Amino acid sequence: MTNTNLMQFKVKPIGIEMGHNEIVLNEASAFELDLSIADRVKISFNSNSSTAMVDISKSFVAKNEIGLFPSLMTELGVKFADTVILERTSRPQSLEYIRKKLDGLVLSQQEISQIITDLMSQSLSTTELAAFIAAVYTKGLSTDETAALTEAIISSGEIIVPPASPAVSEHSIGGVAGGRASMITVPILTSLGFCVPKTASRAISSASATADVMEVFCPVALSVKKISEVLKSAGGCIVWGGGVNIAAADDKLIQIRNPLHLDPQPLLVASILAKKKAEGSKYVVLDIPVGRGVKIDTVENGRALARAFEIFAARLGIKILCTISDGSQPMCDELGPNLEAKQVLTVLMSKGKSGSPRLLQKSCEEAGVLIHMVRGVSMDEGYKIALQQIESGRAYEAFKKIIAAQGGNSQITPNDIQVGQFKKSFYSNDEGTVSHIDNKAASRILRGLGAPKDKSAGLVIKVHKGEHVVSGQEIFQIIATTQENLDLGSQAVDLGQPLIELTKVVFAIM
Repeated sequence: MTNTNLMQFKVKPIGIEMGHNEIVLNEASAFELDLSIADRVKISFNSNSSTAMVDISKSFVAKNEIGLFPSLMTELGVKFADTVILERTSRPQSLEYIRKKLDGLVLSQQEISQIITDLMSQSLSTTELAAFIAAVYTKGLSTDETAALTEAIISSGEIIVPPASPAVSEHSIGGVAGGRASMITVPILTSLGFCVPKTASRAISSASATADVMEVFCPVALSVKKISEVLKSAGGCIVWGGGVNIAAADDKLIQIRNPLHLDPQPLLVASILAKKKAEGSKYVVLDIPVGRGVKIDTVENGRALARAFEIFAARLGIKILCTISDGSQPMCDELGPNLEAKQVLTVLMSKGKSGSPRLLQKSCEEAGVLIHMVRGVSMDEGYKIALQQIESGRAYEAFKKIIAAQGGNSQITPNDIQVGQFKKSFYSNDEGTVSHIDNKAASRILRGLGAPKDKSAGLVIKVHKGEHVVSGQEIFQIIATTQENLDLGSQAVDLGQPLIELTKVVFAIM
């Protein structure tokens, strides 16, 4: 065996969108470098370099070749047949810290910082990061550990410097289908002169998120420089947090957390507060939906989470007020990116006279809390001020300014937003009262229909909680752009938790 630590390889692309920090070597090459599966190597091309994990193949690549996935090729700036330099590198020290947390021990600030540093340098595998998340889920983090994690996430990316004050923002911990209140809250606040640097997420396990819906109107993947320009011209923005390099480590952790359906409280707190700090927001209203089918099941647990947010926000110099709301059913009756965009636009254009009344109320409540926090008026007065911005049309004008500043068509109307042509209705088999409309079932069905990638996929709920339903009555409709997706959505209806539950009518003979 050649005693060498350095070899040159020609790039062979692997046309699969996965395996960002993995490479494929021929078995003979791996033997010469004394490399085994999951060992780490440093790959260099010109002035670029990255750390990756080793996979081994007997035939996919030749001895002088290295198989690279598209994302890693982009990072290194290489193309087919370019020559890269490969050298062995040691296992990251942070693996010992992850094991330490798995044993239930307390990590220092330096140890947590090193985990995030190795995460950002692609030195940790998906499995190793999943182990860290599982350790936090089972063993928890102390107050100091959570604070250290939050600071490390903030330091992992750029910072937005708002061009005006006061800078305010709102956030929800999520879980409610159709929860698009922020898309109305932001223009309400900017119409009042607040600076609102709102970053939002894309859907990962759900069917749509704020960034997916805002993208119906305009680009949401903006640079920090472009965000600053939008804030100066429109007073606010609604952009995808993963498309801008702020709190960058958080998006990498989310990619691991969500498929595992693990949302440990310390990571949730660190994730949200790191982004709010990186946005430059000084005042934040945080909504915690509670109820069946969302992340927090009881008001008591919601209050405990709110206290945790308040403690850590104070350490970061953020004034936060948490609201606890009923999250036991979708906020809108029409779900899916395009349908939710139509609902937002309808509420704003109609000055609150049409569209989802729950969405309008929620938006004014959140805006009212921030008006209360900054201006010192009562929350009821803050709500009235917010509603007046809707009814006067000023919030709609502010929304159009944001759309234009982000590069979209500010003259778009609800009729311009199309949905799929294939539709199927579902009917009740029983008579009774609607007792529950399940958020998770709504997301499952919409994912089957192709959302969020297919923004035209939709789900229209035809009944409301507390409504009396008779047998044979239409209760919901699904919408798709292809017959195949409609069939997949239909199959998803019958899987798991039902979308709509009825309490059957019982007749007693006296």
